[in-house]
Amino acid sequence: MRLAAPLFFLCLAAVCAQSITVQVGGKPVGSGTTLNFESGTGIIQSCHPDAGARITCTPSYDAALIANRDALHGAENYCSSATRATAYVCRISSGTLANYRTGMSFVLVVDTTCSDKCSLNMDGIGPAGIKRSDGVLDPGGTLVAGQPQWVFYDGQVFRLMGGAGGSRASADDRERDALARRFIAAMETMPYARAMSLETTAGDVHKTTTSNAVGNATINAVTGGLPGQHMWVIVVNDQLSGKTVSFGNNFKSAGPLLGSPGKSATLQFISDGTVWYEVARTTNL
Repeated sequence: MRLAAPLFFLCLAAVCAQSITVQVGGKPVGSGTTLNFESGTGIIQSCHPDAGARITCTPSYDAALIANRDALHGAENYCSSATRATAYVCRISSGTLANYRTGMSFVLVVDTTCSDKCSLNMDGIGPAGIKRSDGVLDPGGTLVAGQPQWVFYDGQVFRLMGGAGGSRASADDRERDALARRFIAAMETMPYARAMSLETTAGDVHKTTTSNAVGNATINAVTGGLPGQHMWVIVVNDQLSGKTVSFGNNFKSAGPLLGSPGKSATLQFISDGTVWYEVARTTNL
């Protein structure tokens, strides 16, 4: 009889140990005495004992298999040449490029003004010519030492996209303005999340569409931008309910954006080199 109670509790524990039922998406997938977390392709599972009898598991990803944003957008960064010559050489700040990709854009700073012809060699890939925004004319003084310049690779040459000053005559200034107006601002589509990172070097227009599963969100600018740089943000609200989108790091906004179901809003910002100041907002579009 003295063994009856221990045996009863051992049997009860054995029965309870067999009562684990696992569901995925609300549908049962099986039951058993042990729940096993197995790492999938690119997904890593890590578990450890926690408080009491609890075991906590945290999934992560294998960066060698799943590329992060820096790997996908390695060209969206900053390059500085200190060769003291117009055969510019620089390294991209986010990592190492394997090759030049058509459409890549970045900020370039050189230490020698390009008065005539010049070239750029990034990450040792090899030199490519630098041209004005039309892809034909040489810079001719429009790429000035110490002045940041947006650069775009068209598949053959690097094109200057405007943004630098210079000592050229006013006729050349007007020519640069006319050429610059031929460009359509690049647009980045941001996946909607509770906290979003806006890559200020990914383009001048950034768009996101809210998700009812996520709810309200905050947009943080990765950098404070360049002095005088303009930026537009488009927020499309889903059809289910109005979402509140706030503006966090590196923003000086007029306050949270209160959305309406099925409506869109546009916001314009300008940078002083430190933060982005909101200058206009249009809602209920």
